Amino acid sequence: MNPWSRRRFLARSSVASLGVAALPFWGCALRRPGVLDVPIDGYPTLEVSGSHGEIGRVIGTTMRERILGHLEVSPAFRNGVAFVEGAGRRTIERMLAHSRSAFPHLVEEIEGMADGLEIPFLHLFAHQCRSEIEGLRDPPGCSTIAIRHGQTAILAHNEDGSDLDVGRMFLARVTPPSGVTFLALVYPGLIPGNGPGLNRHGIVETTNFIQPHEVADGIPRYLIGRAILEARTLDEAVRLATTGPRAFPWHHNLLSLEEGRILSIETVAWPEPRADVLEIEGLQIHTNHLLHPALVGDTVGKRPYDVPYVSSTTRLDVLTRAVAKWGPPSNVAGVLDLLSLHEGRPYSPCRHPRGRVRGATLATAIFQAPEKRMVLFHGNPCLGNRKEHRV
Repeated sequence: MNPWSRRRFLARSSVASLGVAALPFWGCALRRPGVLDVPIDGYPTLEVSGSHGEIGRVIGTTMRERILGHLEVSPAFRNGVAFVEGAGRRTIERMLAHSRSAFPHLVEEIEGMADGLEIPFLHLFAHQCRSEIEGLRDPPGCSTIAIRHGQTAILAHNEDGSDLDVGRMFLARVTPPSGVTFLALVYPGLIPGNGPGLNRHGIVETTNFIQPHEVADGIPRYLIGRAILEARTLDEAVRLATTGPRAFPWHHNLLSLEEGRILSIETVAWPEPRADVLEIEGLQIHTNHLLHPALVGDTVGKRPYDVPYVSSTTRLDVLTRAVAKWGPPSNVAGVLDLLSLHEGRPYSPCRHPRGRVRGATLATAIFQAPEKRMVLFHGNPCLGNRKEHRV
């Protein structure tokens, strides 16, 4: 038996033998108020088109209960409101000015969503800046595996976030004025572009948080991610991913399903925007700190650009050691085995909240060239809630 298949069989068998009542073993026993389950049928899908303002308004009105329910329990939203209503207002206004200059249509989308939700626009815009406001305190994390060899091109991604996002995520199939229809996994209260997505031209984007030492004056990262969803080519996606001025670093995983090419783009924002683009050949594992040789050794003063925090380094170590032991995966099944690992919990690749550590894997997205589809595991990949979504 293939070692990856055998490992997966044993992992799935152990979960099945425990039963639903035993799932707290994986860290799900201690819930905090406001935490939901992934719906039995998975996250819902919203179809929307029109002007950017109309798109935002429809998302806000259709998903109103889901989004407001999240904002009511979200410390990040409360902190954002306090920030923009207090000492941070000028900072948010500068980020808004940069956003209007670079992506005025996306600001209209946020304005429409605020109208649909019937909440102040600046409060919702501040929520789009939650990384820039909160990222230095409570970093999230994701794990990505890219394989490119011969005719094989696979991009697989564990989308990790707060346990308060569980059960409140949704998918949006959006046709904006550009005519570039895209499908994306969306966080409640955020514009699309943070969760995995693909568009009708076969351009795929997933992202990995990078924790900086400093936040810069520039465009919030979520607007850059949203802009990429309308890219018609890989070159256009790279141009958008490396745009500036930017407020925050990010790691973009870009795949052209038509070309079978995968790019890894690491960006930094402070003290000035920089980016490094690598074309993937073979295997790449990426978590949430800089790994590209062109950036990882650079410093600002005596400090590196980023902060390799414990969740990121633990997941990278678990995945790297698994590959060293079992050999590199060559197909989707092998990649899924890696992303379903629980070693290192609560900082395992497949994340379940445990104690005070509330990080959770919200979904696992898998893309394989040349198919223009997203195979999405709704919730943790170890639970097997697999669905196929086409753009």
